[in-house]
Amino acid sequence: MPIRTDALLRRAAEAQRASKRVALRDRFDGGEGDWMELIKDVVALANSDGGVIVFAGAVTGLTRAAIRGALARYARTDFDDFDVVEVSRNGHGAAVVLVGPADDAPIAFTAEGRYVDSAAREHVAFTRGAVYFRHGAKSGPATNEDLRAYVDRRVRSLRRRWFGDIRRVMSKAEGPQVAVRLTSDPEAPVYGQIDADVSHPYRQKEVVREVNARLPDGVAITPYDVLSVRRVHGIDEETQPDFAHTPKFGTTQYSDAFLDWLVAQYERDPEFFAAAKTEYSGSRRRR
Repeated sequence: MPIRTDALLRRAAEAQRASKRVALRDRFDGGEGDWMELIKDVVALANSDGGVIVFAGAVTGLTRAAIRGALARYARTDFDDFDVVEVSRNGHGAAVVLVGPADDAPIAFTAEGRYVDSAAREHVAFTRGAVYFRHGAKSGPATNEDLRAYVDRRVRSLRRRWFGDIRRVMSKAEGPQVAVRLTSDPEAPVYGQIDADVSHPYRQKEVVREVNARLPDGVAITPYDVLSVRRVHGIDEETQPDFAHTPKFGTTQYSDAFLDWLVAQYERDPEFFAAAKTEYSGSRRRR
């Protein structure tokens, strides 16, 4: 899923504690240890679908070129989806490193990050060959769940790109054009069939899991929230075939477009799920 820059910068301006998407640091003096700890967070955020590193104090020598050089030194990667920007925090400007997702493959360290701090204590920021992800408020070595989640995100991204390419080819083709619309009408002519397990791969519990993975830390929905949204907004196979598909034998399945829509609605209005649940619960009581 493309990085949502506005939402991340809003978190950078407002976050009071570190989280999966936000790494908080006091200052950046440009020392060896500072660079290693910064690169550790950049790699972990990129592998975890993006985020921000926020500095509360002064920074020295923090530029895109310098970050690119440090990444090349410790990870030998051409990852370039990051930027150094400034946001307003508590009335003061704060430097922020905005990090996008690592799409092609998880970034692994190719050199050890070992340094000595001002108190002569030795630290190992990361080891050679390690792959780091965000675990709550910290960056740490990958777990099996991290790798599974990364593969799932990659599959979703490729699926969106695939359907997007199909739409672009159809829209730019020369000569007679064929308009294709998803429909539940059993009498509609069939020119080709898309496997519903590909176009609508998620069941309700998987929708909940995937949406929760994209929502801010501390925010989580339940199956009842999804049901409430469907009922209140009239989402089913007949009204929104691009969101939902009900097989002849089995429960309703949902598309990536439905997941994207749910997340977008929450980002537009954080009360979206609560409002739907209240309205749906009230309608059930009135019956």
